[in-house]
Amino acid sequence: MRDAGHQAAHHDTCLQGTRVCVLSTIVGWAKDPQDTHVFWLNGLAGTGKSTIAQTFAETVSNNGTLGASFFCSRDYLRRKELKNIFPTLSYQLACRYPKFRNKIIQVIKQDPSVACNSLISQLEDLIVNPLASTEISCAIVVDALDECADDQPASAMLSVLARFVKQLPSVKFFITGRPEPRIRTGFRLPLLEPFTQTFLLHEVKPSSVDEDIRLYLQEKLTAVAKRRSDFDQTDPWPCDEDLITLTKKSSGLFIFASTLTRFIESEHHEPGDRLQLIVTLPDSTVHEGRAGIDLLYTQVLMHAFSDVKEVAMFENLRRILGAVILAFNPLSRAQIAKILNIKPSIITTILRHLHSVLLVPNEDSEIRVFHKSFPDFMQDPDRCPGFNFLVDSPAHHADMALGCLGLLGNLLNPNPCDLPDFVMNRDIANVPELLEDKLGGELRYACGYWAMHVWSSGAGDDEDDDRLISSVIKFFTAGVLPWVEIMSLENRLESVIHSIRNLFEWTDVVCPLNR
Repeated sequence: MRDAGHQAAHHDTCLQGTRVCVLSTIVGWAKDPQDTHVFWLNGLAGTGKSTIAQTFAETVSNNGTLGASFFCSRDYLRRKELKNIFPTLSYQLACRYPKFRNKIIQVIKQDPSVACNSLISQLEDLIVNPLASTEISCAIVVDALDECADDQPASAMLSVLARFVKQLPSVKFFITGRPEPRIRTGFRLPLLEPFTQTFLLHEVKPSSVDEDIRLYLQEKLTAVAKRRSDFDQTDPWPCDEDLITLTKKSSGLFIFASTLTRFIESEHHEPGDRLQLIVTLPDSTVHEGRAGIDLLYTQVLMHAFSDVKEVAMFENLRRILGAVILAFNPLSRAQIAKILNIKPSIITTILRHLHSVLLVPNEDSEIRVFHKSFPDFMQDPDRCPGFNFLVDSPAHHADMALGCLGLLGNLLNPNPCDLPDFVMNRDIANVPELLEDKLGGELRYACGYWAMHVWSSGAGDDEDDDRLISSVIKFFTAGVLPWVEIMSLENRLESVIHSIRNLFEWTDVVCPLNR
């Protein structure tokens, strides 16, 4: 395939002066013969992996150490088929190294159909044996491996690479991919993990990423102004204040910054007007979403759950995403499981498909949204593809409220922290540790935010409203005093007043004649 390599320029390169630390790390790894054989650039969707891969490929090509490259893409049939990767890399290596070419000619003479063989035979016959026998030292780039069609639990390509990587001590494999389940599993294979260095692109220092994005936006938008004959360049454009706003909106997501510039530079609109649409609505992502970012999120969701048919699985997916997106404080998967009364194994199964758009750490840590555009997308019926994925905010706030009230009713007992009679808060040592030990994070969350979820649910259907009203009545009948005690220990008694006010406002909406 002649159109799969870096010379086809499928992606832009990094703007001069940006991504300096990341590129320096990768180039340093490629130059060091003692470093690992494999480098995995691991990044969430839209963090700029392919741009970095293109830049790295051109860098090592210019210094003569690039052997071959393959840029996968789910948008092109031939570039998303695993069977095309090794033959293409072999062809490029043959074009680059005469010694390798001689070996490949012998292989093809012995087996003219070698390119149609299994992946393991392809890798062994077309890559490993010729490289090992010629002792060629080079770098091989494979970008966006997650975009290849693959039905194996662990990446089929990584599985076969694991068997042979030790035989190629002079070859460096640079691979990029979102942290999707089969990619993560592939790099964790015992035969591959010891030879792999992983770089988490989404964990680069935020201030460094913001500065790179600001430079990118300034360069791209300045170029827009220069090439538009109808644009007034009397004053510097964009101004520093607008650049700060655009950088803040991007929140570390390079694809969002790219989408911003595409939206502003539309040939059918005045750039200044388009810019003002964005900076005057700094909390909205609707313009950028419809200009491109929504396609990325749709692609991630449809690909991750393409084989799911069960209605119950999508219901759980929406409930879990609703909890992640609508939580007033980030929650761990264990806490979500207890609030929603869903088996932790179901949450783990669903979340393992969402590492491309959510920051999903281990079980004890909080799950976070990487960029505000994702929850905006998930809650907008005009942007999100179909009922299977759409998070209906009021309905899911009601779901969270019922879960919180259920926890409070079942687990919150009088004197929940087993304190002595008449003790004063100021005399209690290590209150936060005590609360965490006696209650746990999910019960503390329920105490703090049940009323906000009730208020945010608005007026739903009669059945949901009746369930909420019943739960609230039960709570105030049996559990209100322990709740007040907990809020006092949390030093948040003022929140009790706000909670009651929220409750009154909600009842005015749901049943105004009953007040």
